[in-house]
Amino acid sequence: MLAGAALAIFCSALEVRAPVIDLRWFNLTTSKLAAVLFFALVIVWVLGQGAAGLRSFFSYRVLDAAVLAFVLSNLISVEAATDKAGAFKFALRMFYAAGMYLGISRLPRFFRSHLVVAWSVTVTVLMVVLVGLLQNYVIPVTWDWLLEPFEEGITTFGAFYNLRVASTLPFPTVLSMYLELCMPIALALGLWLISSETRPGRRRWLWAATIAGTVAIMMVQLFTYTRSGLVAAPASLLIGAALAALFGFGRRVWAMFALAALILGAILGGWVLFSNKMDVRLGLSQPENRYGAQYQLLDIPQDMQPDQEYVARIHVKNTGSLYWGASGDNEVNASCRWVSYPDGQEQTDVPFIISYLPHDIGPGQEGDIDVTFHTPATPGRYVLDFDLIEVHVAWFSSAGVPGLKVPLDFTSGTGRQFQITGPATRFDAPAPDETATPRSQLWRAALRMWKDHPILGIGPDQFRNHYTDYLNVTPDNRIRTHDIFLETLANTGVIGLVVMVYLLGTAAWAQLRLVRDRKLGWDMRLLSLGLLVGLTAYVGHGLLDCFLWQTGVSFLFFGLLGLTSWLDYERRRRG
Repeated sequence: MLAGAALAIFCSALEVRAPVIDLRWFNLTTSKLAAVLFFALVIVWVLGQGAAGLRSFFSYRVLDAAVLAFVLSNLISVEAATDKAGAFKFALRMFYAAGMYLGISRLPRFFRSHLVVAWSVTVTVLMVVLVGLLQNYVIPVTWDWLLEPFEEGITTFGAFYNLRVASTLPFPTVLSMYLELCMPIALALGLWLISSETRPGRRRWLWAATIAGTVAIMMVQLFTYTRSGLVAAPASLLIGAALAALFGFGRRVWAMFALAALILGAILGGWVLFSNKMDVRLGLSQPENRYGAQYQLLDIPQDMQPDQEYVARIHVKNTGSLYWGASGDNEVNASCRWVSYPDGQEQTDVPFIISYLPHDIGPGQEGDIDVTFHTPATPGRYVLDFDLIEVHVAWFSSAGVPGLKVPLDFTSGTGRQFQITGPATRFDAPAPDETATPRSQLWRAALRMWKDHPILGIGPDQFRNHYTDYLNVTPDNRIRTHDIFLETLANTGVIGLVVMVYLLGTAAWAQLRLVRDRKLGWDMRLLSLGLLVGLTAYVGHGLLDCFLWQTGVSFLFFGLLGLTSWLDYERRRRG
């Protein structure tokens, strides 16, 4: 049963991308499958305990009513949705998350289950951090197969790079929130291990490991470039330090929480001094000339045939600040695009081939690249556009660096060069739309949506499908309100908002009660402090973003609510 809980926590963060079962109204991913397995193990254990197990399972916990009301409010609001299939999928995801709550809140008490959960969260977040650091600093091209099943395949454009780890945590703000929830739990577990160790040598090692783990989590937190997280994380840690000092946790505890906030601030300050990316993200400076290239065509086959593979040689010079890596960090590949002439339509049916750089090319350096390409199968006039691409980030031409264009005429059966008339820039890769709808407009749209659907809202997770009914902007079904309360109000109405406030308020009061109770065991109090700090970060960051639509965050959030319920039940049971 405890192993099932650990597996569910791990799979919720590192989930295989492809669903195991995928139907119109129902799908099972690895995280949901792990949650179902965990809950099944809970039922088996309860039945194995007989009448005593059943009494314990059905005995009331502090958050039971709030979680049940939350699930029911989403299910009821499905009726108001025009896309009932999508709304029901979201409500079903909340049902799985509630299963995580129910299972963890009913874990057996005689195995120190709270420490098993804390260890599982800590090991999982360290694995997430390790994967993130490997993806961005260490892992070579030959290891791509290791992470490919977990990668979402989302491409990020812009002047800064957003870290994504797995299919469950594919967006930087989601990863940031996941770290904000996990970090206080890992910190609390480290402090408990330190206090439990009597040998000075091992205690020093535990201090070093706790600080090193905190620094690693902070590094990945900063590498998400999530501005709201950079405010919520240190603020919640400082609140944790104040609570630790107020309720007698001791100097080492409150100092460690304060030190964690200072570490984050120090790393951020260093990042600002030495990285233009963070400056740009914080609005302190303009982006540097990251991408820059000059091209020269050295050799290309003559009289090429349609639907064949050829190799051309081009000479390139790095005129930007980005270091072009042949593999590993800042990997840059060469490739090409076929665009029809003169309308400029990209030919997506032509096989896409990557060519690797023969060696690293630093700023100001030059080199020759052999670029393999496949010709179009359909006769016509085309522009062959040789271009460079920073792996998982952007085409150079989409960032304003024109590629090397070779016009080829296949109307007579063989490719012959011709002269382009008019501006050649129309054949560049289209620049991504980096203009984001301001939060203030989304918030006003959410309020107007609620006024039109005051009781049940427009349906769970439906704001993203209908906000363009209230705003004259380009539709993007990834856009949400960027506020957990307004998202709830628009989607599930005033009933859902009341339930959400009741859930968060009940959890915060239960955690504060646990933190204040000096009769509790030291391990239980420390974990309760970590839970309260994580909830504070969730609410603070949630004022500027939404998270429960993501499996990794929703499963972890409700799992930590289950741990809160388990601890409170133990507090009441012990009198």
